[in-house]
Amino acid sequence: MSDVDSGALVWTEYNALVQKARDRMLARPEAIAHKQVRDQAEYALVAMQAGCHHFHVLHRPDYPAFYRQAVWSPYETPFGGPSSDMVYAWIFLDGRRTYRVHGKSGTTRFTDLQLWNGYFERDDQRGLGNLDFDSLTTAADGSFSFIASAERPTGYGGDWLPLDATEPFICGQLRDTWWDWAGERGTELHVECLDPAPDSMIVPTAETHVRLLRSGRLLERMVARAIGYANMSRKLAGGRDNAFGLVNGAGSTDHGASGRAGYGGMVWDIAPGEALVITLDEPQARYWSFQLVDWWWMTLDFSYHQSGLNGHQAERDPDGKVRLVLSLEDPGIANWLDPIGTPSGLVQMRWYDGSVDEPPEVEKVALAEVARRLPEARRVSPAERKAEVLARARASLARWGY
Repeated sequence: MSDVDSGALVWTEYNALVQKARDRMLARPEAIAHKQVRDQAEYALVAMQAGCHHFHVLHRPDYPAFYRQAVWSPYETPFGGPSSDMVYAWIFLDGRRTYRVHGKSGTTRFTDLQLWNGYFERDDQRGLGNLDFDSLTTAADGSFSFIASAERPTGYGGDWLPLDATEPFICGQLRDTWWDWAGERGTELHVECLDPAPDSMIVPTAETHVRLLRSGRLLERMVARAIGYANMSRKLAGGRDNAFGLVNGAGSTDHGASGRAGYGGMVWDIAPGEALVITLDEPQARYWSFQLVDWWWMTLDFSYHQSGLNGHQAERDPDGKVRLVLSLEDPGIANWLDPIGTPSGLVQMRWYDGSVDEPPEVEKVALAEVARRLPEARRVSPAERKAEVLARARASLARWGY
């Protein structure tokens, strides 16, 4: 069979995977019930295709880079529920190669790099290691350098990240975790392959086809995981909406989560004129946050809307508790979680290097009752909200170099 004929079959199979994912998304009860959710589904499908292509079709392990805009950019392709505080960078490595990574530490909460032998498109996905940048040797100016390879180079005594020589496709996810968006400096990163293969810029047709189908399988599985995540959140909350369930510690890092993290999830369901008051004791953790994602695991825009708050941004009441308000309309309270007109979706709670003993309490109230229920909360006028969101957008986008 010629390359042309085999290519036609591959594209037919890929398009069938896309159609299967779309059919599954539009069959969700929430998509049938709400036009906003259907609109989000169609956009999410296209965004996932773009991201999956960058994961599995366009990577260049012999000419690597830590790149950010193509996958999990702030509001174009935020599939998989990325944190609004983490400026993610992705890198794709060949375990048979040797790489030098160098840069300069920032002032963010923490930076780490997780490695896997794929990203959800494989049945046998497994974690290949985690590097906490706090463990690196740094110079007085914060600069660092380490080697990533299957074997430590002879005579090399510096920091070393071991790779698996049996894995020609290693996916690396870097989390540079911001606490004070306007007041911190991100980690600077550079990478070079020290032993690239000759002529590796030319990708054979057969390899391109293999990559395309991996991209299609990732798309299909990301949709399945998004639906499964919502179902899991409901199960952990006792089968209810508007209630949190917790996962204290990810345990295994084989499926994308961090072993340093704990997670909480809630499906929200509200109508105009309603609000959810979320009350919690401040987590005893190095980092914690809440953010909103849609039914397709796309993080809602967090730059031009206050759809997430972390432990630095959220305000405490005099009794020490944190109280957040989730409502379609602005409640005039500082700790508003803005769902951007979405009547149903998911709230994600994250914490790192710490613990949460009890899930947040959630109460549905009339929007008109919020001010009375939260007498100590700081009031925000429409003009103040506009100014605060503008400052938020500038700080958020600057983290990504926008």
